[in-house]
Amino acid sequence: MNNEEWQKLRKKANDLANAEYASEASSIIRLTREEILAIVDEAAVDKEKLSSLIAIVNDAAKTNNQRAEDIRNITGLA
Repeated sequence: MNNEEWQKLRKKANDLANAEYASEASSIIRLTREEILAIVDEAAVDKEKLSSLIAIVNDAAKTNNQRAEDIRNITGLA
C-alpha cells in the first residue's frame, strides 16, 4: 500500500469509529447520532474529551435536579 492508500484506510477506520461512538452516545444522551457526528467533525473534539464533557454536564444536571427536588420537598413547599 502506498501512503495515499494508508491515509484513506485510516480515515475510513476513524469514520467508522466515529459512527459507532455517535450511535452509542446518542442512546445515552438527548442528541441524535447526526448531532454527535457534527460535534465530533466540526469542533474537532476527540471522543474521549466529548465523553468527559457529557459526563460533567450530566453530573451537574443531576445535582441541580436533586437540589430542586430537595427544595420542593421542604415542608410547606411540597
